[in-house]
Amino acid sequence: MIEFEHVSFTYPGAKRRALSDLSVCLPAGELVLVAGPSGAGKSTFLRCINGLVPHFSGGTLSGALRVDGLDPVAATPQVMSRHVGFVFQDPEAQFVMDRVEDEIAFALENAAMPPQEMRVRVEETLDLLDLAPLRGRALETLSGGERQRVAIAAALALRPPILVLDEPTSQLDPKSAEDVLTALARLNADLGLTVVLAEHRLERALAFADSLLYLPGDEATPLLDDPRTVVAEMAQTPPLVRLAKALAWQPLPLT
Repeated sequence: MIEFEHVSFTYPGAKRRALSDLSVCLPAGELVLVAGPSGAGKSTFLRCINGLVPHFSGGTLSGALRVDGLDPVAATPQVMSRHVGFVFQDPEAQFVMDRVEDEIAFALENAAMPPQEMRVRVEETLDLLDLAPLRGRALETLSGGERQRVAIAAALALRPPILVLDEPTSQLDPKSAEDVLTALARLNADLGLTVVLAEHRLERALAFADSLLYLPGDEATPLLDDPRTVVAEMAQTPPLVRLAKALAWQPLPLT
């Protein structure tokens, strides 16, 4: 479970709060889509979940957070990495090795996992994301979708129960984006993994989500409910949803 209670955050030197009195509870085991206009605090919200905010950003945070039973502000980033995997918009920003297999093994080596156990874990993780045929490939030779799947695999190597992704399909073509979202939905269904996913292009992800968290920004109250209920209240929606609203279709189509 991920709980925010009256959480506010301001970046160093900023005059405006990135998050303002945010209270929300995300249930465990769901795929939660996070949406909102630019500047509404989506990335800040995601980074609070694993402690990147405020540990690496600096700034002023108030309120209470609980993530998988831990306070990410009080816990060290190393501790939080066992509870929350994080995938950035650009996978290359988090790659530290040159080959697929080595990238997945990197976090396990840092955790001092015994070699035999590490080999088994790498094999399992390659299979989870259908990456076994690519295990020896150089990362620079992979497609955008393949790189994003490697980034997800690396984030899951330590088997955290929560996976957070910041617009992972923004740089992908429609087919690659569909492959990544399908992989995330499968991980959520098969492993019970809690997936928290920010996306700008909602039409890509709505069909995969159990819940939709809408952060409207400007200190307005966030909305959290099933996707169809939240979309009905949103001002900015995919073209098909806008058409359905104009024609008073019920129920609203999401894709």
